[in-house]
Formats: sequence, structure tokens, C-alpha cells
Amino acid sequence: MIRAITADDASDVVTLAVAAELFAPDEAGIVRQMMADYVATRAAEGHRCLVDDRDGRLVAVAYYEPLPATDRTWELTMIGVDREHHRRGLGTGLLEAVEADLAGRDQRLLLVETSATAAFDRARAFYLARGYDEEARVRDYYQAGDDMVLFRKALVPASADI
Repeated sequence: MIRAITADDASDVVTLAVAAELFAPDEAGIVRQMMADYVATRAAEGHRCLVDDRDGRLVAVAYYEPLPATDRTWELTMIGVDREHHRRGLGTGLLEAVEADLAGRDQRLLLVETSATAAFDRARAFYLARGYDEEARVRDYYQAGDDMVLFRKALVPASADI
């Protein structure tokens, strides 16, 4: 079941982010701080964090936030699925929930940054298969030889006629 996180989920989100290999084990503190900030202030500032809860266990997470100084533009900061639950459509379902939430609130754009390295081939293919366009590439962004690829998707409000 896809739902918004609660304060009680914060430590499970950290565990999930590491298990999904979004962050290395020695980077768990980054996610821990992200969750602490979310609970303390970021949720009230409009940030969103959704999880997929299966039988009381968090198996997927998505964190997205509004970008300051833009007109209804958002960034998907983190999305991942526990390795044991890959290839079951959970990432797609979670991404669709993010998009539906934003479109339902008349938001315009969703941006996603990812690495251009071979380790992120599947991630880039995931976004392309879901209608995202590769909008930009910044050479050597993460480190020398590791470009950042920026994906973009225009959001259609739920009430719009297509």
C-alpha cells in the first residue's frame, strides 16, 4: 500500500534506502538527516515522502520536493525499491503515485537527476520507459568522469482533457 510516511517510519526509510542501494551503508547518515529534517520542517514546507508498505514492511520509497524560485517545478530526490522486490512494478507504481499527486495539485514539471555511469543504465532506462525526456547532461558533475543526466516530465493535471 502506497502511503505518506509517518515519523515512526524514518528509521525504516534509512534501512530501505541502503538496502535499495540508493546510498552506501556509510552514507546512511545522509538519509537519517533527510528524514529528521522532513519530520521536523520539510513536510510542513511542502516536501513529500511516500512509501510502499507491504505486510508492515517498507519495500519502496520516493522523496520529492518543490524547487525554489520556479513555477510549480519539483525534483524527485530519491526513489528506490528493496532488491528483493525488484521487477514487480513497485517502482512504476510509486512513480505514478508521485506524478498523480503532483498533477492533482496542478504542478507543472517533475525533474530527476541521475548518474551517466553504467551502474545507472537501468535507472535511466526506467525513466525513459515512463515518458521522461533526457533534458540535459552536466559533464563531471558527481566527480570526474561521472556526468549528471537530467530527466524531465511535464505533468498533466488530473482534470485536463487529453
